[in-house]
Amino acid sequence: MASILAIETSTAACSVALSVGESRFSRYSEEPRSHTRLIMAMVDAVLVEAGITVTMLDAIAVTVGPGSFTGLRIGFATTQGLAFGAQLPVIPVSTLEVMAQTYRRKHNDQCSGTVMPLLDARMGEFNCGAYQLDKYGQFESVINDQLLDAEAAQGLIESLDPQVIVGDAAALADAAGVQEGRYQSLYPDARDLLDIALIKQARNEAVEIGSVELVYLRGTDAWKKHTKLRAV
Repeated sequence: MASILAIETSTAACSVALSVGESRFSRYSEEPRSHTRLIMAMVDAVLVEAGITVTMLDAIAVTVGPGSFTGLRIGFATTQGLAFGAQLPVIPVSTLEVMAQTYRRKHNDQCSGTVMPLLDARMGEFNCGAYQLDKYGQFESVINDQLLDAEAAQGLIESLDPQVIVGDAAALADAAGVQEGRYQSLYPDARDLLDIALIKQARNEAVEIGSVELVYLRGTDAWKKHTKLRAV
């Protein structure tokens, strides 16, 4: 099994996870506005616990959005520095897909229908996705991740009739009257990013860091990637 480091900082939660053979190591914190202080300490902690260095990894996985502008920049910059320094490929994953996987883990794989991850994008808009398990037991997207206002998000819920809405659904409930029993508040977790990344690594889907783009769905000019200083 591949050795992969997973970094997730796209929301108010900050987490890392590491696979080394059959062993897993992880750190998770819900301390808003503390990602810059926490992320490298978490990375160092799991590497020390596993007894390896960054150069011994096969790849680094990172959520690339949508999500918080600041959170995404912190996670991507950390990944970028590690990947450039150790010449490692990167596995980019949608934040919303990771949220669906987090729900699946927390609720004992009870995903018979559509899972609709949702993040409050402020200004009355929401980042929305929809995922279902395929015949291999892996999530596939039903729609493209998209930015919608409250009315359009409510319309999407009515058309998709999801089993559950996960993430910042309480904010949409306030804006569009979603029934409370239909949503689960949660943040994406690097442990679930790691599960997705291991499958993608086995499919040879890791890429060079220079080809990775963050996905904001709004305000893409807010992030300018660092110029690649040397080949990966």
